[in-house]
Amino acid sequence: MSGQVILASDVRAFLELGLFAVDTSDPEARESAALSLLIDRRLALDEVERYGPVRPSAARVEENLAAVRAGFADEAAFMRLLAAVGLDLDDLRQMLSDNARLEAYLADRFGASVRLAGPRPAPVADWLAGLARRADIARFDR
Repeated sequence: MSGQVILASDVRAFLELGLFAVDTSDPEARESAALSLLIDRRLALDEVERYGPVRPSAARVEENLAAVRAGFADEAAFMRLLAAVGLDLDDLRQMLSDNARLEAYLADRFGASVRLAGPRPAPVADWLAGLARRADIARFDR
């Protein structure tokens, strides 16, 4: 996780684009949970970069992009949100590509139903804890 910074805008983007489902209505707890997921995602992606699968097909990324777009009333609302969180379509495609690579790695290593967000089997939680121990993570609380 060398040199990676996770900003509040990153947390907002993942939540508002529906890339993370966080089960709480408390805004502070929701942001905290999303931040933890983003940290875990970054740690896991570092592993994927070293050992993981190739990039997903453009068609798979476009399918995932269509699914994100479907969560908005119209294209204008979707584009407004992207602009509000400082992303463009290429940024979002990259995020979706990374997510697909991560899902493929987790499925290969831990089983098809394992996801980073949501309930984690003990082996996944232990793996992530090990990644966190080896990384130099600076957490800044409000």
